[in-house]
Amino acid sequence: MPHLLLMELKLLLRKRITAFSIIAAPLLVGAITWSSRPAEPVEWGRLIGSNVLLLTLLSVYLVSLTVFTARRQSFVLKRLRTSTLSDRALFAGVLGPVVVVGLGQTVAYLVFCFAVGAPAPSAPLLVVAGVVLCVAVATALGVATACLSRSVEATQVTGAPVTMAAVGGLVMTGSSLAGVGLALPLVGPYDLVARGWAAGLVLDVPVVPLDLASAVLWFTVAGVVISRAFRWEPRA
Repeated sequence: MPHLLLMELKLLLRKRITAFSIIAAPLLVGAITWSSRPAEPVEWGRLIGSNVLLLTLLSVYLVSLTVFTARRQSFVLKRLRTSTLSDRALFAGVLGPVVVVGLGQTVAYLVFCFAVGAPAPSAPLLVVAGVVLCVAVATALGVATACLSRSVEATQVTGAPVTMAAVGGLVMTGSSLAGVGLALPLVGPYDLVARGWAAGLVLDVPVVPLDLASAVLWFTVAGVVISRAFRWEPRA
């Protein structure tokens, strides 16, 4: 198990497409934060929450989608099943580095926000819950999308719907369609982070239970897709 984790971590950094996402994503959200630093403390919540969502999309969702598709199509998953590892340990070994890197990047980004003037979060537990749920849902959706992807090249197309839905939902939260936006992928966890960072943040649908329900919904949807479409061997 530890050997598989280390091997996967090395592969993440060696492959250009995943290494680019891992390195470029924090730089992108850092630049956005630096150039968009709000004057009012309450606005930091929305800025940090939206950048956590963007960071998770780029460094967790798209990377887990690419990694899992690549490992399946290259018969790595099938070969690993002949080892002494259980199926759960195999999943953890392949996806563990993605999750660890994603959480590490998010923590580094939040520290950066403090360094450039962000106030302390008013509800830290909501922030932690939002970050953890964002990474968990993004990973599950990445594997689910990989189940529907025939090749690594195809992930550029298969990953687009979730990416566009998440970004579209983020935009909707600032409009009269906030209720619809919060129901889209990863937007519920975003709202938890935003609301936890700035207690005065008010959206059109200020309901934390709805955020949690949205995260559970998409985690469940991903689980259903995985249970029905998952294959250990390459898709034809």
